[in-house]
Amino acid sequence: MFWQAQTCYEFGLFRVDTRERQLLLRGQVVPLTPKVFEVLLALLQHSGHILTKNELMNLVWPNTAVEEGNVARNISTLRNALGEQPRQHQYIETIPWRGYRFVATVREVPCSQSSPAIDSLAVLPFVAVNDDLKDAYLGDGLAETLITFLAKLTNLRVISRNSSFRYRGRETDVQTIGRELKVQAVLMGRIAQMHDMISISLELVDCHDDRHLWGAQYIRKPSELFSAQETIAREVAQTLSLELTSQEKQLLVKRHTRSNEAYLFYLKGRYHFNKLTPDGVQKGAKYFHRAIENDSNYALAYAGLADCHSYLAHRDEAKEAILKALELDENLGEVHASLGFFKFLYDWDFAGAQCEFELALALSPHYAEAHHWYAIYLANLGRHRQADKEAKRAVELDPLSLLMNMTAALNLYLAREHDGAIEQLRKIIDMEPNFLPARSVMGSVLVQKGLYEQAMSEYQKVSELIKGATPAVEASVKVIIAHAYGRWGKRHDAMKLVEEVVTSGAGSPYLIAGVYAALGECPESTLHWVSAISHSSG
Repeated sequence: MFWQAQTCYEFGLFRVDTRERQLLLRGQVVPLTPKVFEVLLALLQHSGHILTKNELMNLVWPNTAVEEGNVARNISTLRNALGEQPRQHQYIETIPWRGYRFVATVREVPCSQSSPAIDSLAVLPFVAVNDDLKDAYLGDGLAETLITFLAKLTNLRVISRNSSFRYRGRETDVQTIGRELKVQAVLMGRIAQMHDMISISLELVDCHDDRHLWGAQYIRKPSELFSAQETIAREVAQTLSLELTSQEKQLLVKRHTRSNEAYLFYLKGRYHFNKLTPDGVQKGAKYFHRAIENDSNYALAYAGLADCHSYLAHRDEAKEAILKALELDENLGEVHASLGFFKFLYDWDFAGAQCEFELALALSPHYAEAHHWYAIYLANLGRHRQADKEAKRAVELDPLSLLMNMTAALNLYLAREHDGAIEQLRKIIDMEPNFLPARSVMGSVLVQKGLYEQAMSEYQKVSELIKGATPAVEASVKVIIAHAYGRWGKRHDAMKLVEEVVTSGAGSPYLIAGVYAALGECPESTLHWVSAISHSSG
């Protein structure tokens, strides 16, 4: 038998070491007899092509009389070693009356080169085969649940839902996705409901060379979704050869509810909330309430409800839901992050916010929003170097998120590095010209640089983008523009906007006080609004 001694082969999760004459699966030796190994090597060296029975016998048993049955028996043994099921052709295809063909993608590598460990992953939204709403929320829910599960593993960087779900409905090749998200592997799935069963098909692909790493199909009853997602998370972790701690192993099998009905309502709630429209968020809240009705101890449902109330600016209801979620499960890092930002933004409890952020990152180190919120907190306290580190980490975990990319710009703005802030904001506006926060902050940065006409151009775009928004949002934008007019010395324009806001009753006393200060008004005018702030905050 002849082969290139310095060339090894890889296919799927297998590696063939020609020097040691071994078949390896995730680094573990798969026992093969010498002849079975030579059959495998012959197939690999002719992969994609038909190898006739006579050719195979001449390669493996040269100058020896053997029966055709020997070939069939060795092929059968090899298929068993590769884990190929009857009537499957994942690796070896039988060509009737002719011979065999190795059909899996084979990669030739120097024997000295080992496959790089995969430590980064994107889970794409699962495709609903039947284009049905039920399949859509199940597919999104399962993909999001897997992201949450796998993101808790220390040695694996999992891209946030915000970025990975941007590929929904887009015909994008795996290598492009890997390059844009800076990940080594992508997990893709398809889901379909058939009568009373759910079919889930999965494929894990290496972004470097489009190599199939793992695939599986699960056909389950709806009541068996819990066990299915646990199995999937565990098998993905095994495929990536991740070394899990005992705590991480427990996290992969942790069930937040025993009620299948509550879980399905929770998935519907997340599906509607993630649309991030007022109607979608309100529908999400209704489904979270129904999940809680089925299981009053379902911490994740309370966490989802808190997200809805926060989006709808229901401050008290949001805090109540956050505290209830943590009362039921104190190990939800995502909820600790929400509580930290709440304490910072509303309670001005900076020490309490610091503790919550640190706990959130210890429990969920790959949660992009926690790094984002923590960076904003640090930037507001003048800790800009630490804020920059957290801002970069947020983008690593969620590279296509406009909000995560805003984090660095906000830090630069608060650090008064205005030119750097403008450069970063322009990148974000290039990504999405109608992204309101970027336009608004750009206007504020330009005001700080004294470029008032350019600032007003940005604020004009902001005013156009918020048409139809709530009175509170419109009032806030008017006050910000009035403040800019005040800095510019255009008192008449500033006071006209302030009067409109005061008449509407929707303006923030804090922001109005800032306008009077920018106008250089007498202390009594400013003091009136400062007193209003104190009264409104209790």
